[in-house]
Amino acid sequence: MPAEPVSPHVQGAAPPGLDASAGGDGPAGGEGPADAPAASSGLLGLLDRVDDAALPAIGRALNWAQAGLGSVGDRPWAGARRARAAVTARVAVDDAPAAVTGAEPRAARGWAAAGVLEAAFRVLVLGLVVLIVVGAVTTMLRGSDPGGATSGSGSGSGAAGSTVSGSGTADAAADADGAGAAAGPVEPSIVVGPAAGDAAGAYADSTRSELESLSAAAPAADLYAVVSLTAYQTPAELVRTLADYRVTEVFFRVPPDGAETSANVRDPVADVESAFDSAADAAETLAREDTDAVAAQRAHLEAMALRARCGCLYAAVVRAPAARLLELTRRGPVRTVHPAPPGSSPSAVRFVPLDPARS
Repeated sequence: MPAEPVSPHVQGAAPPGLDASAGGDGPAGGEGPADAPAASSGLLGLLDRVDDAALPAIGRALNWAQAGLGSVGDRPWAGARRARAAVTARVAVDDAPAAVTGAEPRAARGWAAAGVLEAAFRVLVLGLVVLIVVGAVTTMLRGSDPGGATSGSGSGSGAAGSTVSGSGTADAAADADGAGAAAGPVEPSIVVGPAAGDAAGAYADSTRSELESLSAAAPAADLYAVVSLTAYQTPAELVRTLADYRVTEVFFRVPPDGAETSANVRDPVADVESAFDSAADAAETLAREDTDAVAAQRAHLEAMALRARCGCLYAAVVRAPAARLLELTRRGPVRTVHPAPPGSSPSAVRFVPLDPARS
């Protein structure tokens, strides 16, 4: 009558060929202690119990997460299922090699090594399952990748959908850049200065009344204002006139009919001198290139005057509280102080000074 095969998953069963009553004599071959398989089976039994407790919960978590993610997590879930199947189909130690294969029984060292290898393998697989579950849940919480290869209705393959999405983004960015380039610099929408045909006296009275109203309503309100002078001044004279005010722009020309020029400044000394030098360079270039002898001579004289720091400044833009701007109107060299609307940015305002010769 043939012997019944022994199940390879019966934990702790002694392999055929071992004499259970032999105690410490080991297998029939006489090599090594007989309780080595039992020791490895005890460790594997512990892992079996961990598997039985953890795998159902992990499976439910995987199914729940996969249902929430749809097709986004197909590849992670497939890896998790393969890992889970590898753990479930345990790589058991061959407990009865002689009965099943007819081979010679293994040595005790072989049994112990196989048990350790199996335990290590199963611990690694369990760790892999945990990592896959954590990664899958994290992916679900973050949502599907908007730039990834997710499939969608009418979008073809994932790669094609990704390509179309990237192309659309690039086109949108190009359109935005093109629109910005076409728009160009922002044109000032507010003009602060005398209108064409305004009499100088009436304009001066109007600006003073406006400044008094602003000063009474909010004396500490910080305002920009164009300050027109009664006469042309040199750079040194302008520094004395506006010594305790912040100057942001100056207006100058070589009188009586030189080209009107403005320059943004931060340092009322160095920046004004630099602006004079730049204007002089431009005038010298014009003097060399102009074929009209009269115009060339006039440009040459303007360049010389600017380099000599002529009395060419006739207005400036300053920034100060409304009350202090009102004080500035009382200074002798100042003809008018015209404030910009409260809260307006200098880039949105075009300041037009009053010409000293205008009456």
